Amino acid sequence: MDNNDKIQKSKYNIGVKPVIYTIAIIFLVLVIVVEVVAIIHLNNSNAVEPNGTPLAVITQDPNGGTAAPADNTPSPGENTPAPGNETPLPGETETGTVTPGDSPLATQDPTEIPRTPTQAPKTTPSVTGIDEVAARIVDPANIDFSFLDGVSTAAFEDCSAGSYDWYCGAVKKDAAGNISYPWDRYPSTLNYLKQYGGIYRKNQDQKVVYLTFDCGYENGNTMSILDTLKEKNVQAIFFVTGGFIDYGDMTKQMMQRMLAEGHLIGSHTEHHKIMPTLSNEEFVEELNSVYRKLKRTLGDDFTMLYYRPPQGACTPRDLALANYLGYHTTFWAFAYGDYDVDNQPDPAASLQSMKEKLHPGCVFLLHAVSKTNATILGDLIDYIRAEGYEIRRIDQ
Repeated sequence: MDNNDKIQKSKYNIGVKPVIYTIAIIFLVLVIVVEVVAIIHLNNSNAVEPNGTPLAVITQDPNGGTAAPADNTPSPGENTPAPGNETPLPGETETGTVTPGDSPLATQDPTEIPRTPTQAPKTTPSVTGIDEVAARIVDPANIDFSFLDGVSTAAFEDCSAGSYDWYCGAVKKDAAGNISYPWDRYPSTLNYLKQYGGIYRKNQDQKVVYLTFDCGYENGNTMSILDTLKEKNVQAIFFVTGGFIDYGDMTKQMMQRMLAEGHLIGSHTEHHKIMPTLSNEEFVEELNSVYRKLKRTLGDDFTMLYYRPPQGACTPRDLALANYLGYHTTFWAFAYGDYDVDNQPDPAASLQSMKEKLHPGCVFLLHAVSKTNATILGDLIDYIRAEGYEIRRIDQ
């Protein structure tokens, strides 16, 4: 090799090798970046909530809102046989005087965890275009009901065979005024209420109670009830049916007065049907119809938050669907046979029963058709306050 060849080779070594090294380093950096991105993507796809369950996938609702995430986890008690050897449990009209069967009873007191008014629970979709604290009217044809996949349509585990009806736990007060609960709803039922914003008792760690009135039709006692509430400066909630709204100018004026005096109005459905027996579409329309009528009657600005199922008949599906529409399904911790207008209970005995069952967080179910309720309401309010309890509106 002559001297010129050596010079040319030296130039090649000096000029080419740095380029090769640079390309190799760039390639290595690119490989590292690709692997980092892949790891981040894998972690996101396996993200879990604090309780260890996968994060729900949120899908867009055709109506403009955000559809609730599907619940693919087994429902509590869904695969557990219903309790056996039970005496039929009382429904909407009774306080509950029989103990459920041999299955384990709840060892905890049910607690409804209130949500912040401007923040919906994770099982409820965000609502666009309206106040987030209000329920909404949604065309069933625009609802993707897949969020109900995996949600049980069976009666609660602690219901008696063949019944969806609600009953409340037993309350006992001794001579010293101490409250105990000999038996209560099963933990599986209470968990469903907690998951979907249902109300049974509320703020039961405080000496507070709530008055709720069902208005299936008008029987001449609602105005007297409103007079007493106004006199005692108490706010309540009235659950109305489509028939009550349709009654005419009298009930329209009553509902206008309810709102003017600080009461709430909730839905007791259009036709007072047993809601678990309805299809998803029929269920939605039972609530839509009442809401539309109330808006026509009370103005388009009227909003609603609460729904009471007739007879308290309910399943997890019902809780989830009502929650999707923006409603708190509202049950009760006290009820009695006040609904039969032709066989009204004795006022003194009824008042005594209410006194004995008074307990923290109690939600009283009273029917506005009842003459007995109109007669004893003032005395009931006085007694509740004398016992150191505060009477709140259900949204408080």
